[in-house]
Amino acid sequence: MKPELTEKRRQTLEDMFFYEQDRRIIEQRARLQQMKQTKASLATVSGIHDDALLEKLIELKIGPETLATLIGIPLIEVAWADGKMDEKERKKLFEYAENAGLRQKGLDPKIMSAWLEKKPDPALLKAWKQYIQTLCKELNAHERKALHDEVMADARSVAEAAGGVLGLGKISAEEKAMLKTLDEAFRT
Repeated sequence: MKPELTEKRRQTLEDMFFYEQDRRIIEQRARLQQMKQTKASLATVSGIHDDALLEKLIELKIGPETLATLIGIPLIEVAWADGKMDEKERKKLFEYAENAGLRQKGLDPKIMSAWLEKKPDPALLKAWKQYIQTLCKELNAHERKALHDEVMADARSVAEAAGGVLGLGKISAEEKAMLKTLDEAFRT
């Protein structure tokens, strides 16, 4: 074999090797960029800033829309716990929906409006609890605590929105009971 042919083959093989390496690096960078964007979207929607939890949610293929609904259901349930939707609670829920970008994320405004006008069917809370319990089995203790803390902080915020007289009785007995129900859903 002629030396120049051997050199050409070596160069071709080398080029193929580096082409494959470059392709893998480009794909890896694209996946990393997509993960960063998804993580940022999840953080925006949920208010969660715990990287480990956000990465776990991405790994479990929980997108921003699912997470927004997942966190929104407890807020609706707390607002309706005492059997009525107070205007301050309604305002708090609209703030949550706007901050989470639910309209842009495809949540049907009719569903949100229906939840604000009429207490959702108890099956919604039951389904949420089952989903949370299943999700919590996939999370480690730190991730579970981070999700719990975010959901409960938002739920307490809605419960406190209606307020009380001179700051007394800010959270009704029914809302406290609902907060306890929500809290217990995280205990698997």
